[in-house]
Parts: sequence; C-alpha cells; structure tokens
Amino acid sequence: MAAHRTQLQIAAELAPDFEILRLLGEGSMAHVYLAREVALQRLVAVKVLKPAAAQDKTARKRFEREAHSVAKISHPNVTAVYRVGALKNETPYIVMEHVEGRDLRDTLQAGGPLDVDTTCRVLGQLASALAAVHSVGIIHRDVRPGNVLWKKDSDRVVLTDFGIAGLLDSGGAKATRLTQAGQLLGDPRYMSPEQLLGEPVTDQTDIYSLGILGHELLTLQWPYDARSKVDMATAHLRQDPKPITDFRSDVDPRLSDLLLRCLAKKPEHRPRAADVVKTLEGIADGEPASLDEHGVNGSHDLHADEPFPALRGFMEELGRRKVYKVAVAHIVVTFVVLDGAGNLLPTLKLPDATSAVVAALMLGAFPLVLWLAWVFDITTKGVQRTQAIDSATGNWKIRLLQWGGLGLSVVASAAIGWWILGS
Repeated sequence: MAAHRTQLQIAAELAPDFEILRLLGEGSMAHVYLAREVALQRLVAVKVLKPAAAQDKTARKRFEREAHSVAKISHPNVTAVYRVGALKNETPYIVMEHVEGRDLRDTLQAGGPLDVDTTCRVLGQLASALAAVHSVGIIHRDVRPGNVLWKKDSDRVVLTDFGIAGLLDSGGAKATRLTQAGQLLGDPRYMSPEQLLGEPVTDQTDIYSLGILGHELLTLQWPYDARSKVDMATAHLRQDPKPITDFRSDVDPRLSDLLLRCLAKKPEHRPRAADVVKTLEGIADGEPASLDEHGVNGSHDLHADEPFPALRGFMEELGRRKVYKVAVAHIVVTFVVLDGAGNLLPTLKLPDATSAVVAALMLGAFPLVLWLAWVFDITTKGVQRTQAIDSATGNWKIRLLQWGGLGLSVVASAAIGWWILGS
C-alpha cells in the first residue's frame, strides 16, 4: 500500500518528463520503479527512499550527496545517474540507467557456478567499477550478487545501489538506528570484519565483499563454515577462508591467492581495486606469476618483497597483541617480588628453599603470561579471545615462530632460574 501511494506521488510530480510504468523492486530502504523518459523515449529506473529513511534530514542529505558524486562517474560498469531530486515532502529520488537483465544472484541460481574465464571478466569489471567509485570518495558497503546486474545479451555487468550505501555515514539518529539494526549493512554473508565490529569502513571494505562474491561465483559456496548468522559473524572475524583450489582444480593459483588476499581480516592487508584489476588482467593474458608492489600476485604472504615476510608479520602480531608490554611488565614485577622476598623472608624465618620456590614460580610463569597475552585481550567488555591471524599473512609460518618464541621463553626462564639458584 505504501509503495502504491509513493508510486502515485512520484508519478504526479515527475510528469510530464517521466512516465512511471510499474514497481521494479523493493529493498529495505527504497522502492525502485520502471519509468519512461518521454523526451528521449528510453527506459529508466527511479529509486525513491522509503518514508522511514526519508524522515532523517541528515540521511537525506547524505543520500543526495552520494547520488551527485556517482552522477559524475562515467564508467560502463557503474549505473549511470541521470537526475537527482526531491519530492515536495523532501523525499529524495534518483533517476538512473535501467539495465535490462538479471542480477548475479539469479544468474547463479539458474546456471550454476561460472567458468574461470567468465569469473575473471566479471570480477575485473566489478573491481574496475569499484576503483572508479573509490576515486570520488564513495564506498559501496554492500557488494553482493543481488547488487550486480548482468546486462541482457552481453558480457557487461553493472554495480548498482550506491545511493543507499551512502546512508551508512549519516550522523542522524534514524540512520544510526537503521545501521545498528543491520538494514544498511546488507547481507551478513558479505560483511567485512570491520563492518561487523562497528569500525570505520574504507575502500578495502568493498574488496572483502568482492572476495566473498568471487568465491561464490566459482563454487556457489561460502568460503567459511557457518550455519547461522552468529556463526557467520564469528567466521568473518576468526576463521581462515578456504582456498578456491580446494574446490576446483582448474583455477589458476594466482586467482586463488588473490581472493585470499581480498579476504584478509585486516583492511590494510587487502589489495586495492586497481591492483585487483591488474592481477586479473595478468591472469587473463597468461602472464607469469610475479609480485607487484602490493604483493597481490603469486604469493599472499605479507610484505612479500621483504627478505623475511613471516618474521615481519610475527613482529607486527606481537605488537598488536601487546605481548611486548606484558613481557616488560612481568619482568618488572618479577624483580620487585624477588627483591621484596629477599628482604622479607629472613624476617619471617621461613625455610631457605622458600626464596628458590618464589623465584621458580615467577620465572615459570613468564612463558604462561606470554601465551595468555598472545591469546587473550583485556578490553572494556572484559577478557576476550584475540582475533585470529588472517590467512593472508603466511599463517603457518607465524604460528611456527609463535611456538618457537614460546619455547625460547621457557629456555630463557630456565637458564635465568639456574643462574639465580647457582649464585
């Protein structure tokens, strides 16, 4: 009923320039209508915000600002925007290109997974579209098959739904509530870790979603093991994605590596959209694997242009998990306790072995404290497991260094204890 009233209103206000034909679709935030532009006799799509979203003034301005920005983009894989306006009640609308065809979601359901060459072409077009969009400061935030249209009788795909994505950055109370309710974040299958954690989104947020989409194009499956939305959130934050090569033997290893990098937990570890395009072009042209300055080809180790990338990644993990600070704090506490014990125990007339026991406990606790610092974080929400290392960091090498470092701490503690007891 609401959609019908909106259709009547917009038909009256856009006449005689546009003739509203019918409702094309309805999302959580907007209605989309098929219309005819009378002067040019071409079909267009008219997107109108729903009343619930349009009530927020800040959200409306953000929607309009994003629409104006997208209108400046001339790219074959970005929906062309022809007009941006507002109804008399200040509800914003966008008149944009009508792409005749079906979305990728329907395409996959009807025809199954795509072949490797077609997947590379689709991902290349989408990455090129994202590069153009990111260049004007827009982040899509909802890259998924349902928002990608495949133009009928062609190989062209078009990324849609930019205006709605812009509402995420709105400071209005209504937009904030909608975001918290998950209405603007889209399908949880394609959310990046930073979106789930409520952290600021960047260009690399779209790249993560593109990685999920690429995996689905090739396998019709999700790259993680999960059954519920809660499991999905946990998987995005903690699980390592499954390489495409585990599902299909005909996939170029470079494509598998690229998708793994796109799914890195940390945004800064993901390639830029332009780098994704470059890598896919190299795969399509049959170029030999090589590492560019971002390390998006060949191997997915971090800092692959450095002589010891795993060591660099391990040192970064030590810093991120605050192991250095915990180690220093424990050493200081150990010295204080041992010094205090040396002065206090004689006055208490305890056995001579008590000092040795205290020293052994403090030194023996050192490896345990380091392990706890690596595994757990103390936050305002309490003690929580530290987010797992992302799979694009040479994970097994870092874990090897982790256990090696833990072993060295045990040896060092034993050596120091031996020296103290011997002296």
